[in-house]
Amino acid sequence: MHLDGSCHCGSVKFSVRSAEPYPFMRCYCSICRKTAGGGGFAINLGADKASLRVTGKRHVRVYVARLQEEGMAERTSTAERHFCGRCGSALWLWDPTWPELVHPHASAIDTPLPAAPGS
Repeated sequence: MHLDGSCHCGSVKFSVRSAEPYPFMRCYCSICRKTAGGGGFAINLGADKASLRVTGKRHVRVYVARLQEEGMAERTSTAERHFCGRCGSALWLWDPTWPELVHPHASAIDTPLPAAPGS
């Protein structure tokens, strides 16, 4: 499925292909809750990284989180959280651990999304 997305102010627009736009992935990690989770979690989709096309790239910023887990040394997350530097909208997450995937935030998608089976 072809998906179009954008930030709130319209400075960044993107498109991506998703073989399975559902089930949505709810991420409850502390980073997603703080950076994109209005409901206590962020809702991400799975998509093909090679299909990602972006306009307004000059406005895209990347946040790489520092992780501090109890009893462990601080480390840097491998995930890159992309957001609009003008309005702050969360756009997508990419992690080199799974380089073929990109995870657009459902909140950034403008294309009507199909209902998940059983909903």
